[in-house]
Amino acid sequence: MSQSFLLRELFHLQVVRQLAARLSGRAWAVKGGICLRLFHRSPRLSEDLDCDAATGIRSETLRRGVDQVLDGRGLAAALAAAGIASLDVTRPKQTETTQRWKVALRLAGGGSLATKIEFSRRKGVIAAVPGVPGPDILSVHACPPFAVPHYDAAAMAVQKVLALAAPGRNAVRDLFDLDHLLTHGGGSATDLLRTAGPGAADAAAKVAGYTLRQFEEQVLPYLTEELAAAYRRPGAFSDLQRRVRGVLVGAS
Repeated sequence: MSQSFLLRELFHLQVVRQLAARLSGRAWAVKGGICLRLFHRSPRLSEDLDCDAATGIRSETLRRGVDQVLDGRGLAAALAAAGIASLDVTRPKQTETTQRWKVALRLAGGGSLATKIEFSRRKGVIAAVPGVPGPDILSVHACPPFAVPHYDAAAMAVQKVLALAAPGRNAVRDLFDLDHLLTHGGGSATDLLRTAGPGAADAAAKVAGYTLRQFEEQVLPYLTEELAAAYRRPGAFSDLQRRVRGVLVGAS
């Protein structure tokens, strides 16, 4: 894993740890690539942290909580030990539906790394489960165990089907993530068959249209060199495509 991804991952891990304390008792959940990475053993690295928050959390309360984490001494100390000297933070979007922070990690040796934190408001119940990030990731970053709300494998799989079915979205990482959930991350094809709904057919059609070039450009740079090499082998991408499409066709 490159140093840039290691530092981003450390930042995300420490932010989630601090948020778990700041937002204790409130309805929110880690989602997306960071959820997959921290809680579902995904090998795909992620540059940004995405979360859901219930509409019952006032935007000002959430803004203040995230700001306190980003300005806090605890986060600063954890990052400084890894060579991150300071954070440059902007808040380009703070609405009742979406709250976004853009963060530049200023490195002690010069240069910076860009990332963002984004919360989306969700109506109704956020079906999050508490859990501890994987021991391998905690060990790499010398971080003690902590619990944080996130989505389980079944919920993540359904979210990925809906993402694949969305007409305005064209992210081949959704294909990779769904395959991981179904083959390695504890996701169940049976559960998916029961809960995917009518979006499965649209998702299957999109999966069939993805190309190897898209996969190489959008996914391989976020894998380790060893895993990327494995997916460059003849037939590896088409096998992945066939596995996922087979499940989705069965769910439609």
